[in-house]
Amino acid sequence: MRTGTAVFLGDVSKYYKLYRDPGDRLKEALSLTGKVYHEKFYAIRNLDLEIRKGEIVGIVGRNGSGKSTLLKLITGVLAPDGGTVKVNGEISALLELGSGFNPEFTGMQNIYFYGTILGFTRQQMDEKIGDIVAFAEIGEFIHQPLKTYSSGMKSRLAFAVAVHIDPEILILDEILSVGDALFKRKSYAKMQEFFESGKTIVYVSHSTDEVNRLCTRAVFLHDGRIVLDGEPKTVTKYYEKFLFAKGDNRRRVLKEIRALAARGPAGEKPEAGTGDGPGGSKGADLRKTADRSDGMPVCEPSGVRSRQKAFWIPDLVSKNRIEYDRTWLKIGDIAVETLSGEKVNALLTNERYRFRYTLHFGKAFENVNYGMQIMTEKGVLVSGARPPESIDVEAGDRVRICWEFECLMHHGLYYLNIGVNRPVNGELVYINRIVDAYVFKVLPVENCCNGMVYLKQQVPEVTFLTGEENH
Repeated sequence: MRTGTAVFLGDVSKYYKLYRDPGDRLKEALSLTGKVYHEKFYAIRNLDLEIRKGEIVGIVGRNGSGKSTLLKLITGVLAPDGGTVKVNGEISALLELGSGFNPEFTGMQNIYFYGTILGFTRQQMDEKIGDIVAFAEIGEFIHQPLKTYSSGMKSRLAFAVAVHIDPEILILDEILSVGDALFKRKSYAKMQEFFESGKTIVYVSHSTDEVNRLCTRAVFLHDGRIVLDGEPKTVTKYYEKFLFAKGDNRRRVLKEIRALAARGPAGEKPEAGTGDGPGGSKGADLRKTADRSDGMPVCEPSGVRSRQKAFWIPDLVSKNRIEYDRTWLKIGDIAVETLSGEKVNALLTNERYRFRYTLHFGKAFENVNYGMQIMTEKGVLVSGARPPESIDVEAGDRVRICWEFECLMHHGLYYLNIGVNRPVNGELVYINRIVDAYVFKVLPVENCCNGMVYLKQQVPEVTFLTGEENH
């Protein structure tokens, strides 16, 4: 295993024996001829994976794809039937709520019990117990049997123990899907603290938004194999495309994904002229591109609004667009424009624009919903919209959709998604969707706030209080 590697799996396989009849297990055990009565089901097949120290790796995939089995192989809960698994560093795992806990023990007893399993002495756990109890925030229930806990309380206690035993590698299996909003926020902050301290996290989640926000790398598993490994935004985009595909389309999408994986690591390619976007330096590329734009004004870093207006940057186009299915719906004429009709992709904060696109239907549909989303460069949802009423369409209909919006985003790079769906058996099914359909940059402005959203009132009201007002 190379220096700097936290986890290594080489040509690893894991299968389970499936028996058609419960009695077949006994027949196989007693067979003098070695007759086999089982079939092998491979949860993991010939898998190669290397995780470097300090990475936060998100594992995505449908139920049954092998995610939990992979984590159990890494933690040593399961032994591989073939291949090599090596782990370099102390490891702590939350494979399911309260795993390793005794339901008859109190929360406090379980903390010491779990620490003993991991090789810590009583004195070492005494030093950690205060931080663990404070983080869990379950009050007097810490002295009650675990069997009386709700799932959220078990989650709090399990996470608190796992992150405070100071592991070098933390394994999480959907643990952040349980718990209230405040606990989730605290858990995210703790994970960020882990990453900044150089620790390694492997995180299984069905939430692509969480993977995009938390992870530095993502792996898409299907049928026990890795089909895509790379930058989270790219991996989750193709995972969602596969997830929402129907029938034979899934095989076509898988073929497309494998072709992408064969070309190399699945990362976002740097886009020319994007300023502080991927691979760009802040300000320099944007000014250089603007100088080529037929006398269009240059965006000064100071953001002097009298010299600025929205404009078009030729090289700032979406090169990572993913379209779901054009069979019955073609989406075209995609643009952001000013209210006067000028097509732009370099926008000003606090100005109004229109996002437009045209839907060309090749088949009649009822109850069609259409919408849009604004995503950050990392694939995190900033905002989205969908009208309250659906529409009915006929084959051959062309429908122009125009969303008027006020640009309240802080300066940076953003992507627009388009989605059109309809209800089928109570479930919304995409007719077509385009991810990263359009990319635009919000230009910096003077005295702007930090973050993603621009606050119009940049200068707060300041009042000096006197007398009783001070109280």
